[in-house]
This record gives sequence, structure tokens and C-alpha cells, in this order.
Amino acid sequence: MTRTGIPQQIGRMPMRALLDTAAGLRDQGWGHHVSYSRKVFIPLTELCRDVCHYCTYAKTPKRIEQPYLSPEQVLQIAREGQLQGCKEALFTLGDKPELRYKAARDALSELGYTSTVEYLAAMAQLVLDETGLLPHLNPGVLDPDDYRILRPVAPSMGIMLESSAARLCERGGPHFGSPDKAPEVRIRAIENAGKASIPLTTGILIGIGETREERLESLLAIEAQHQ
Repeated sequence: MTRTGIPQQIGRMPMRALLDTAAGLRDQGWGHHVSYSRKVFIPLTELCRDVCHYCTYAKTPKRIEQPYLSPEQVLQIAREGQLQGCKEALFTLGDKPELRYKAARDALSELGYTSTVEYLAAMAQLVLDETGLLPHLNPGVLDPDDYRILRPVAPSMGIMLESSAARLCERGGPHFGSPDKAPEVRIRAIENAGKASIPLTTGILIGIGETREERLESLLAIEAQHQ
């Protein structure tokens, strides 16, 4: 089986056979061990400039009490997680909401920052200094300058490829109106993370309208970035 033919050939395999083969490879490589990291969830902001049609996280300014968590709120959440035995602080947030919402720009200005990335770096440093929890950041698409700002305060970050299928960004698709979900944009962000020597988690979304072959093509796209 050639790598270029993987999506077509595996795509035709019966599901039961595919599951059995995958389980066998998993057990062969990793046995029955499952590792995990205790982490506390810190939703720094629920605002986002994208409008993914399946998302249940992002909200508009009218549907939230405040655009960003305050430093005091961030630290309170982190300390509660620390008491529960957490080792990581998982920062989640929408993608550059200040590019879409005046409320986000105004809130950042009141906090003394010019961008969400800048505020995120400060909050990650705060949590690291005050609790010792290791920040893991999920800020969406970043450019090289963003990675330089965040690298000193984050042992790891994450960005989902989601899908390499550009058609999902077309009108009527789940990523229509979401500029940060264009496959080439997300692949470039993953490449930039590698160039910045940042350990990165990634993956794909299943069930947003993609085909079985497109899932496999997306996994191969991730593999290509890792080489």
C-alpha cells in the first residue's frame, strides 16, 4: 500500500476490520497503559473571531458577563486545581477576539494589554509563578512572533488541524466565515510551532461533515508536518 493510496484503500475497509487492525497496532505499540496529566481548565475568554457552526464554546459579548477572566479569577481557578492535585493549567480561549469585537479590545485596554496573546502570556506566567502549574496553551492560530512571546511561559501548546478538507470552508460548510479554519492557515501554524521548538498537541475533528477519506488525508497531513 503506497502512502498516496492509503485514504482510498483504508477507506474501503469494513469498519470492523479497520477497528480490529487499529486496536492490534495500538496494543502492539503501547500495550494496555494509558497515560494522562491532571489539569485544571482555565477559560481565559469565550470570545472568538471565528464562527464554527458546531462550536458550543464560543459566545458573543452579549452572552457573557465579562470578555476576559481577571488575573484574580485566573489565579483562583489555578489554586483550586492545585488543591485537587493538578499539575497543568489548560488555558483555552477563542481565536484573536479583539480582531472582531470592540468589547474585547476595550477589555484588553482596561487590563493594560494590546492583544489576547500578550494577556495570555502574562496569565500563564502568573499561574506558573504562583502555583507551579505548567501552562498548556490553546490560543488558536499563531504566527512566529506569537510563539516567541508564549514560548518562555508554556512547556506545551495545542492546535487542532481539525480537517485538511478545504471544502468545509465553503458556503454552507461548518467552517464558512471562520478564516482561522482554512487548512493552509492551520498547517502553517503547526509548521511555525515546530520551527519555534514548541511541543504541540494536535488532531482532527470527526463528524463535522468530512468523509472517511478526508479523515485519513488529514491524519497524513499531520504526519507530514511531523517529519
